[in-house]
Amino acid sequence: MRFASIAIIFAITAASSIVRAEPDVKADCEYLEISATTGKAPVVDPELKALDKKLKKPPFSSWNTFHKLSGGPISLAKQKPNALKLAQGGASLLLRDRTDKKLELSVTIDGADGKRVLDNKQALAVGDWSVWGHSVKDDGHILALQCK
Repeated sequence: MRFASIAIIFAITAASSIVRAEPDVKADCEYLEISATTGKAPVVDPELKALDKKLKKPPFSSWNTFHKLSGGPISLAKQKPNALKLAQGGASLLLRDRTDKKLELSVTIDGADGKRVLDNKQALAVGDWSVWGHSVKDDGHILALQCK
């Protein structure tokens, strides 16, 4: 009887300590770093065509010339920060959570002088571009991100 009680307690303890593995939560993203200025004639780099509508809306419409500075792919894993070295400063991306249709991110951007210029938590639709920017004197520095 005593052996049976010990076996039951052991079985319950072992069963309660089993941790269910959560599937890896990841996102494959593409980022673009963009410089923005105001010129006599509007110019948008051909590589930025996917962002054309967003760049024509406020607050980005205060500039009319957009050039790609850097960009590329980046893979995000849930709760693991990823540092981006930008041509004009740096950024950090953190995937907080995701569903099939939505991602929750924390995004920080540091200017070329190392000072934090943006600290944002945002939900964005999978496959849509999100765009963040800040002023650098009269010009702009923009980071765009699309995740799938």
